[in-house]
Amino acid sequence: MNGCTKTRMLAVLVAGGLGLSCAGCSFVFSRGPEIAPEETGPEAELDCTDHPWWALLDISIASSMVLALIIPAASETGAWAREYKPYAISPEAGILVGGAGIVVSGISAVHGFDVLGQCARAHHRKRERREGMGSAPLVREEPRRDARPPAPPPGAAGFVFGELMDEAAATCLGAGLQWSEAAGGARCSGKPSGELPGASAQLEFTDGRLSAVELVIDPAEDAGLAGALRETEVALVRLFGKPGHRSFVIPDECKAEEAFLGCVVDGRVTGRASWSLPDGQYVTLSIAGASPPATIRVRITPKRPEP
Repeated sequence: MNGCTKTRMLAVLVAGGLGLSCAGCSFVFSRGPEIAPEETGPEAELDCTDHPWWALLDISIASSMVLALIIPAASETGAWAREYKPYAISPEAGILVGGAGIVVSGISAVHGFDVLGQCARAHHRKRERREGMGSAPLVREEPRRDARPPAPPPGAAGFVFGELMDEAAATCLGAGLQWSEAAGGARCSGKPSGELPGASAQLEFTDGRLSAVELVIDPAEDAGLAGALRETEVALVRLFGKPGHRSFVIPDECKAEEAFLGCVVDGRVTGRASWSLPDGQYVTLSIAGASPPATIRVRITPKRPEP
């Protein structure tokens, strides 16, 4: 047996011995989290293996044993078999020992990477819980039954949507106002609720029940239409807040009080403002000038009209 062959044999035996003695590093040294990653809390103490070195060492050992078995056998198959005799080991035994080390190291490497993944998930879950992003799912609660009686239908200007005409008439007359009826509607000379002084209420009924209230403001001659519009919008903002939609268009030549009425009549002043209220009511402020006298109108419905 020449020196080179002896060296290769010693390399194989040394690799096999080291492989069997070191195989399973991840089994021995890798530690997973003590609890399931999904149950890790924000203050959990994590003492687990968060690096891949043991698994990589298992892979290196398995790879070196594969090379130590394959390379000499491929180069000198016959001589390789003869060289075992001085060392009292057969080729089959060498392959068996080396194969066992490869299998153990490979399984150990898989185990090491699995432990590494569990540790990483546990650390990630801990960060989520600490930052408030991964709290436990909320328990769905059944809606609490409200023992109070249902709220009455929404009202407008002192009237109640859905009430009969006789009931609306009683509300108007009870406030000391005048009541008159027409086909499909009625008129109250004022507002029982008192807001927007100077407004009269035109009431619309559908199937005999109140379905819309339109407040009509006819400005006094000394007040002016432009000033009355500003005062009405300010009053509505005070009642309902900033309008959700506003689209009044007033050309520069129409801003003067003496020109404003003529611009409304000929259609140069247009637009409206509207409010969607929390109880579902829909309020619209507009100017009507097509049929004199020009008036300011505030229309209130129990819900937003269909487009």
